[in-house]
Amino acid sequence: MIVPDNRKRRLLSMLGEHIALTLLGLPLMLFQPLAGDWIFYCLLALYLNKDFLLGRSPLKRAIGTQVQTASGLPANEWQSFLRNTTVLAWPLEVLAVVITGQKRLGDYIARTQVVNVERNAGSWRQELAAHRVSIHTLYALLATALYLLLVHSLFNWIGL
Repeated sequence: MIVPDNRKRRLLSMLGEHIALTLLGLPLMLFQPLAGDWIFYCLLALYLNKDFLLGRSPLKRAIGTQVQTASGLPANEWQSFLRNTTVLAWPLEVLAVVITGQKRLGDYIARTQVVNVERNAGSWRQELAAHRVSIHTLYALLATALYLLLVHSLFNWIGL
């Protein structure tokens, strides 16, 4: 099966972000006996909000992509959170990108898309300094806490 370039780039981005967060988490999991499950939940919170700064995670900045709304604006924190809530169904996300060529399940939920943009990897510090807390930031933080609580309850219910 030949995968078109846009699908390849999108799949590599998804895989790269997943691998990066997994590699970040593996050494931290060594401390799980001391910290309990909180390391997992902190990494999950990071994954849920990885695109909060103008719709760009560190990898998206490096490869020149951005999460945007249908109107072409960068996704806000709430939309970035919503599109990442499907992380627990990651294999289905990959399948959705293979089928559609561009959109994950989370993109349909948040009404977003990933598009190619100019690379400006050095500007993340300036963007972070200029970032202001908005109502979308508060929604994303509250929703992250609720999501983590629900995942924790689900894992307890099924015995994990």
